[in-house]
Amino acid sequence: MAAQAGSTATSAPPGAATTVLAAAGWLLTAATVTTIFVMDAQLRAAGRADLARLSDNSAVIYIPVMFSAVTVGLVVASRRPRHPVGWLFLALGLSVALAGAMDDYAGYGLLARPGSRPAAAFVANASAAIFMPWLVIIALVLYLTPTGRALSKRWGRVAGVTAVSGTVGFVHGLFSRSELDPPFQAFHNNVIIPGSDTYGPFVRLVSVSLVGLGLIASAVCLIIRFRRSTGTERQQLHWMALVAVPLPAFVVLAYATSATDHPLGVNLATAGFVLLVPVAAGLAVMQYHLYDVDRIISRAATYLILSGLIVGAYGAVVVLVGRWLGDVAQRSHIAAVLGTLAAVSVALPARQVVQEAVDRRFNRRRFEAVQVVRRYLRDPVPGVTIDDALRQAVAQPGLKVAYWVEDRRQWVTADGHPVEPAEASIEVRREGRPVARVTPPPAADAHLVTAAAQEALPELDNARLRAAITLQLVEVQASRSRIAAAQLEERRRLERNLHDGAQQRLLATALNLQAAQMNGEPARLRKAVAAGIDEIRVAVADLRALAHGLHPTVLDDGGLIAALEDLVARTPSVHLRAAEARFPTDVEVTAWYIACEAIANAAKHAEASSIAVTVHRDDSGALVLEVDDDGIGGADPAGRGLRGIADRAGAAGGTLTVSARPAGGTAVMARLPCEW
Repeated sequence: MAAQAGSTATSAPPGAATTVLAAAGWLLTAATVTTIFVMDAQLRAAGRADLARLSDNSAVIYIPVMFSAVTVGLVVASRRPRHPVGWLFLALGLSVALAGAMDDYAGYGLLARPGSRPAAAFVANASAAIFMPWLVIIALVLYLTPTGRALSKRWGRVAGVTAVSGTVGFVHGLFSRSELDPPFQAFHNNVIIPGSDTYGPFVRLVSVSLVGLGLIASAVCLIIRFRRSTGTERQQLHWMALVAVPLPAFVVLAYATSATDHPLGVNLATAGFVLLVPVAAGLAVMQYHLYDVDRIISRAATYLILSGLIVGAYGAVVVLVGRWLGDVAQRSHIAAVLGTLAAVSVALPARQVVQEAVDRRFNRRRFEAVQVVRRYLRDPVPGVTIDDALRQAVAQPGLKVAYWVEDRRQWVTADGHPVEPAEASIEVRREGRPVARVTPPPAADAHLVTAAAQEALPELDNARLRAAITLQLVEVQASRSRIAAAQLEERRRLERNLHDGAQQRLLATALNLQAAQMNGEPARLRKAVAAGIDEIRVAVADLRALAHGLHPTVLDDGGLIAALEDLVARTPSVHLRAAEARFPTDVEVTAWYIACEAIANAAKHAEASSIAVTVHRDDSGALVLEVDDDGIGGADPAGRGLRGIADRAGAAGGTLTVSARPAGGTAVMARLPCEW
């Protein structure tokens, strides 16, 4: 879902040429850094280690910033070649590296070994002017993140003015006689544009002012874009908001270290913030884990605020105790112990308060949804299910929930009816096993639904167990209804067979005998009696056949195996494999009807040439009946016949499985528990 970002400049597939070009930019930057190290070594050899670019703490910020920019640029440019932000970061990292190399080059040619490097003054001038492209690149990144296009045509023109102003300022800096910063203040550029001394200061003032205003405008543009954005774009911009979370901490650290004259701390604080800008922009452009960024921002802000509270509590207690006890506090650890206790006592209650406040501020809709679920879990309302609570939490009446029944390997609703969740459903798992699938309407916020469902996970697991029990009750009720309907249908069949068979024969015989009696002729009477005897015998045979189909006598006398042997003897192509054994009467009767129906189905529908019936007892003592055929297969377990014998097996506490054989045919297996 997070990938549906719409039609933007980032939709083009990456190509080999752009990947090679991006990799070349990264390698060129790495080569430039290597050159800096080489020239630093030359400066040290010349006795001017103070001019080495990486000789002091500046390397702490210089190298990480440079490589964070070019690495993000490499990833974005190779995967989103039409997105300008990737190429801008490559240009930023390379220009930072070039600035360091130019400083070393100018230092060696002007100060360490004067005159040894050509155009050293021009290079020093260029190094001083290169800050203009840096500002322009950063502004353009803010203008174009995350879509790769300006927010509007008007903002596009503002970005254009910023770029043109920066270009003019940079070119002016290259070809003007500007005063250089130390240690090059005694040198001047000799490659100048005629008239630059007259108009140069004005051009410089205008260009620098426009670039500065453009940089401020780019930040304003990003804020406006965030306020106007929705959906995926808003989630992308949350990555940029993540940069703002640690900003106060970095500012405080930079101020404190600067005031105490610790350059390394200043560099670390500066590097910490500058490093995050390319990373956050790259994550936004690449749409990385969009639906985790809110949680990351929330947690980061919470821990920063909480850390400040803990440090403040500790410091306040230490200072107060120190003033109160005076020298005693200095000679003991009382102040530190009390400060630690105060910090610990503040941490636990403050964490929940701060977390709720931050969650409410950064993602109010998610916070409210989670609160609705928590209130339900804390104080359930009679008649309101967890499904209803989730619908209320995310304000989606059309939301559906399906629960996983492990032993049946199927999804069911809360009222026990089988259901197939949609492909767009959100699966909730607990300890690696599926619990539920939540299917929101198409217009719903999937991230919001996921957050609410995760919060409701314990109750969803309980609902899953209840759904499994309800499924069994529903199946029992449905099975009873089918059994009752089958019994009614069987009774009607018997009535039809009796009415159309034996009853008609006996009635006809009675009428013939009555007619012969009324006629009075002995010969006709004898003939009618003989015919009546034959008809009665046929009727008796019909009644015996009908009774045998209901419950064969051999089943009572000889048991299931004997009844099956009698059935096999009267049915061609059926083979029995069974050892002599007796089972409980009700189990044998159930197995008998299952075998009869399975054999009838195979003979009638499967076009089977061979049917094998197997009866045995498994390790638990249950009766296992298998009916295998070599027919055409395609048996429908939900069909009337198989569904009926499945109900019989279920009523006896057993199970019935129907499976197709790889080589063709169908296998019906019933397992019936035996209790003696």
